[in-house]
Order: sequence, then C-alpha cells, then structure tokens
Amino acid sequence: MNKIKFLVAAFFAVILFSCEEKKTDEPPVTVVSVDDIPAIVEAHGTVGEGTSMNVLEVINDEGDTLSIMINDQTVIGGVAAGDEIMIVYNVKNDDYIASTAINLTALQHVWSQKGADGGEQSLEINPGGRASTYSMNIDYSSWEVRDGMLLLHSPKKIGDESPAVVDTFEIMQLTADSLVLVHGDLVTEFECYN
Repeated sequence: MNKIKFLVAAFFAVILFSCEEKKTDEPPVTVVSVDDIPAIVEAHGTVGEGTSMNVLEVINDEGDTLSIMINDQTVIGGVAAGDEIMIVYNVKNDDYIASTAINLTALQHVWSQKGADGGEQSLEINPGGRASTYSMNIDYSSWEVRDGMLLLHSPKKIGDESPAVVDTFEIMQLTADSLVLVHGDLVTEFECYN
C-alpha cells in the first residue's frame, strides 16, 4: 500500500514539475486607456464654405458642422463647396483627422473605356445610389461608398437562389476626366465623356 501511495505522490510531483518547466516568459502586457484609442467614424454630408487647404468643413446628414483635418493624399476627387462627400475620419482627443474623403459628386458620371473587343463599354454612377452598365460583361444596378471603398451591386434575379453580387473597389484616382478602380490585382481605368 505504501508503494502505491509513493507512486501516486511521485506521479503528481512529476506532473507539477513538468507544468512549471513548460511556463514561458510572456511579454509584458501594455494597458492602453480607452481614451487613447482613436475612434473611427464615417460621415456623409456636404462640403461647407469654411473648407480650406488643411481643414474640410462637412455639414453631415444630421445638420452638424464638422471641421476635419485633411491633406492632399486624403481627399479623392477634390472638394468644392456644395459637393456631396463621404469621409472616414479618426477622433482622438477631440481632434478630427481624415483618413479618406471621397467626393461623391465627382464620382457621379458616365465612365467609359475600351473593352477587350475594342468596343466602348460604360459604367454610369447616378445620384441616389443607382448604377447602370453598358456593353459590359457584368450588370450593376446600385452603388455606395462605405469605409472609403466603392461597392457596386449586381441585381438579384428573380428565381435565382445565388446571392446578389457586390464587388468592392478601391478608388485609386478620381479627377474630372479619369477614374481608376482597383479590385484585387485588377486595375480598371475609365474616362469621363460628359
């Protein structure tokens, strides 16, 4: 009986000893105050008259006026008072700092390009979130900008059990006559004719 007690005690000692050996030094944990974490906010609105080179004044959909710090790399499509804009910004210590601002007014045009067959194909981005395609191998019926990305929605066909397609594009360039979209490794360039 003493041998069994001895073996059981030895077994538990080995387990405890091996558990202590497996402990590794963990890196120290850094505690960050919630107040030090910047909040990421998205806002839709109109560019205000108080916009300057470094500050974008936005009157959001709720009627509030926001003054958001910007730089040339932040704004896609330029800004002019009265333009519709979608902006993603950070709030830290009561400062608003833009990470992306997309001029929705500049985006709303008929954008055309040469297709693989040499014919012209177009993507029309209309006010109110409507989209149309002409001579393209995909049909888009609506659009939106979310998190600084252009989302193009294909219509869901009646009786089709597959989900509607939503393609996500990064807007690399937006000028009065040029739109460059990136989807994965695919870069698509359009020109504006209207």
